[in-house]
Amino acid sequence: MSKIERTALCVYGHFSQPPRGNPLTGEIGIEQEASPQANWNERINQTSYWPNAEAGNFEYISYSFSEGLMKWLEQDAPETYARIVDADKVSVTRHSPAGNALATAHNHVILPLSRKRDKRTQIIWGIAAFQRHFGRKPIGFWLPEMAVDTETLQFLADAGIGYTLLSAKQVINLPPDGGAGPYRIELPDGKSIAAFVRDDPLSAELSFKVHSLGGAGHWSHNILGPARKSHGPLLLLATAGETFGHHFAGEDQFLYWLVHHEAKNVGYELVSLDQYFLAHPPTRTIQIVERSSWGDQPGLTQWFTGAVESGKDTTWKGALRRALDNAASDLDRVYEDLLSHYNIDPWALRDGYLPAIFSGDTPDDYIAERIPTITEQHRQQLKVLLQAQRLTQRMYNSYTFTDNQIDGRQPRYAIACAATALSLAQEVTGRDLNDRLPVDLAVVSSPTSSVTGADMLRDSLREFNLTLLAR
Repeated sequence: MSKIERTALCVYGHFSQPPRGNPLTGEIGIEQEASPQANWNERINQTSYWPNAEAGNFEYISYSFSEGLMKWLEQDAPETYARIVDADKVSVTRHSPAGNALATAHNHVILPLSRKRDKRTQIIWGIAAFQRHFGRKPIGFWLPEMAVDTETLQFLADAGIGYTLLSAKQVINLPPDGGAGPYRIELPDGKSIAAFVRDDPLSAELSFKVHSLGGAGHWSHNILGPARKSHGPLLLLATAGETFGHHFAGEDQFLYWLVHHEAKNVGYELVSLDQYFLAHPPTRTIQIVERSSWGDQPGLTQWFTGAVESGKDTTWKGALRRALDNAASDLDRVYEDLLSHYNIDPWALRDGYLPAIFSGDTPDDYIAERIPTITEQHRQQLKVLLQAQRLTQRMYNSYTFTDNQIDGRQPRYAIACAATALSLAQEVTGRDLNDRLPVDLAVVSSPTSSVTGADMLRDSLREFNLTLLAR
């Protein structure tokens, strides 16, 4: 058994921010509570993303970034963005083709709750976004909230992804001596995919107690070092990246000392997941708990129906999801009707749209190449309907349903996306798309708030000067 097999450690951070602001322009605007910065993205960049990048931490951990955050960093914090991208390049140079970065779903959606065609789109678009930023194909893929089902894993395998990450509670038959794996998951069509399994107790300590661990040296000496005896060939610590500097101020320094010095001092070799996966193909098989996540909500109810728990009623989430589903169905019908004039699969066309745009095509170029016989009127309409399809995907961002306040920013943003997409489709096609959304949102209500979904819809129409109710 080699040294790396006996003492391997990977620290993993997933970094993400909820989408906010204007659905069409992406402009966030001013968020007063983020003062003295203009908005939360700027504030968290100053407290977490930049300090970790400046310290060189991304060269020593595996990580993923939501596309919305990565795009914001590229435009508004280019030095931070460059260091994150360069850290992956350093890893590839040292351990080709293994990098430090992993891909993720393009709009950070809870994939097991998505329709089949939307799962495929989210994975294809997420991989394309990764390739645009990092200049290579991803080997691993982070599932938002670690939410998993077999169909999602099937699509990942079909897309050429080698592995994902799970929590121990999502695995039925985890070998007691296998550590983080990787393990094989057999899929129905004869394919398989691998999964690394994080150490839940130690990951939770980092996630929720890092401020009280006594520093990286103390924790490594007293907890991490002794863990080598009982945690298998690889120990995986996986948490939200914002733990280090945002959720806990100054703890980017905990991560710095952990990965630069203290883990090595107690006998660990820092590895990336890509590096370990390529060197150690899975030999043991596990099974997953279907429709599970890292959390404790069975069936993903937190992001699906909501619940009444501890005096809190979040069942408005189910009504909101139904309203968004109906809006998506109406938009899908308009999109399918337009493409029924041509011999083309509308969903394959959507799948290929963002990869082509990321590769430098214009929407006109993409449409002309795929549908050379399209009329000018239909081409103009199709460009807008593809934009509307992008907006419908944004509606289902996990943060829409993570927010437990009915009138929070994320539910408001999802409703604004729906209203914007329907308004665009209505304007370009002349079809009346105003019949369902206001009615559906009227029943999105909570006993703890006087605000309803219909109120938030009216706010969005005024704020973004939309025409949905103008007919």
